[in-house]
Amino acid sequence: MDYASNMLDTANISSISKISTCSLSSGSSGNCILIKSDNSSVLIDAGISAKSTANSLANFGVDITSLDAIFITHEHIDHVKGLRVISGKYKIPVYMMWESFNNLNEDYKFSMSEVINFITPNETVNAGELSVECYLTPHDSAASVGYVVKQGEQKFVGVATDIGCITDEMISALSGCEILYIESNHDLEMLKTSSYPANLKRRIKSKQGHLSNIDCANVLPVLIKNGTKKILLYHLSNENNTREIAFAEARKRILEAKLNVGTVFLGVAPQYEPSQLLEILIEV
Repeated sequence: MDYASNMLDTANISSISKISTCSLSSGSSGNCILIKSDNSSVLIDAGISAKSTANSLANFGVDITSLDAIFITHEHIDHVKGLRVISGKYKIPVYMMWESFNNLNEDYKFSMSEVINFITPNETVNAGELSVECYLTPHDSAASVGYVVKQGEQKFVGVATDIGCITDEMISALSGCEILYIESNHDLEMLKTSSYPANLKRRIKSKQGHLSNIDCANVLPVLIKNGTKKILLYHLSNENNTREIAFAEARKRILEAKLNVGTVFLGVAPQYEPSQLLEILIEV
């Protein structure tokens, strides 16, 4: 699907600003999302090394020292791998749930002692021009949240990763987000026949585990009807999924809902490299 961009009537507005976002990495090897406006930038998760983070940001014209904040979904290593070095070296403010912070090892806690801020569900934090709100998500970590990035009350980017099931709270939070990162972790048949031990399979399939392609696909029509225009399937399993299968499942469900696929961008976040940059133009 290709996104048919909304043309702005520039004759009657003074200027246009822009929200841009991309995934720097996605999957069990590390997760990190950049969201930036004209004058502000934040990361959602820091699951790759500090060096890789800095290099990837530089490719998008962002100096890591200019980040306004880092927001952490939960404490699993593929979401915090680079956080210890980034916190200690660059002193960027970090926001996460207290329970997640408390379950990090002491090296992480020490490096973050000057920058840590605790966030609570439904709280909104101002980071430069951007406002970031968190909401609870179902996952088997000490605490787990998703994030919605806004300017004022207007929602722009929603992040829903490491979620065992879709909740009403999640749908409410993500409704109205123009760009959506949503977990499409595994294909059920691939997981069933994979080499994973039975207990790990049960964990992944549980309501506190990871979202299947089918469960992800089923919620997309609801969110599209509520304003989502660009979707990036996120956190795909390396062993129990493929980009092609996840994409096909999501596309099929959107078509079955009789939605105009020509007005929706659907993509898949690469695992080991940045995704394309997605942009929203805003009238000022």
